[in-house]
Amino acid sequence: MANIRVSILCLGMLLLFLPTGAAGQEKKRPKQEALQQRLAFWKNNRFDKEGRYHGRWKVYLGDDKKLIRNGRFRHGAEVGKWKYYYLSGTLYMLEKYNRRDNSIQVSKYYENGSLARTGTARIIRSTLKDHYYWFGEWQVYDEQGAFSHTETYKEGNLVSSTKK
Repeated sequence: MANIRVSILCLGMLLLFLPTGAAGQEKKRPKQEALQQRLAFWKNNRFDKEGRYHGRWKVYLGDDKKLIRNGRFRHGAEVGKWKYYYLSGTLYMLEKYNRRDNSIQVSKYYENGSLARTGTARIIRSTLKDHYYWFGEWQVYDEQGAFSHTETYKEGNLVSSTKK
């Protein structure tokens, strides 16, 4: 009976100090800390075991908590729909990531809410950096929402611009 009490007491002491020891071993991520100094991150922003962005992310700017970016990461890569906002709160850009062909459907908007341009982009990932570029035909609109012209891009460089 005395051995059981001693065992329970030892187990209780171990459980009491275990959370403190685990918290003391938490690793700081310098890149993560630098981002948090400039932007405000909230509950839903998570990292996976390798320290990559994972899950739903909402990025707020400043003390007034203006939402500027909203979307989802899967082990460090953007997936699904991503929305970017002007500081006024209106939609700036909508990106739809397509895993099948590694393309991104992009729609950019003027601050008045009308469509500015639509087209396709890609991300080429490497160990050093990721390269985001536009390609193919982009439809461009004026601030009233009327079609203006078409621009053609190759690896991020404007190749031609034609009015239709």
